[in-house]
Amino acid sequence: MKWIIKKLFWYKIVRYSIWWWIAALIDLTFLWLFTDFIWFYYLFSAILAFIISFGFGYRFQKYITFRNNSKKHLLQWSLFLLFQLIWQWMYMLLLWIGVDQLWIYYMFVAVIAKWIVFLWNYITNYYFNFKK
Repeated sequence: MKWIIKKLFWYKIVRYSIWWWIAALIDLTFLWLFTDFIWFYYLFSAILAFIISFGFGYRFQKYITFRNNSKKHLLQWSLFLLFQLIWQWMYMLLLWIGVDQLWIYYMFVAVIAKWIVFLWNYITNYYFNFKK
């Protein structure tokens, strides 16, 4: 029985990883486009990219990763938004520290910051939002 539970846990993490990184790729692509082609300040670009990728992330995490068919859409959407805003704040703080304080290229810092935020994002959504 423990083996099955452990296998399901890792299966969810793999599914989560795939869809979360697709959303992260959308986010990083728009960050790059807004910053390098439209010449927005990179932190403003990060906010715009987050707004664009948010809807994709919610739908795929709820229905594909966690296979949650709960009818509590507003509650789950609100919790998802709250968690995403918390982690977005952390992501932007890491981005600011890396770029403005340490003078590291913003895209490199963005990818590293996404890795840091990734695990915490999974834990909060798994245990507090989409748990059956």
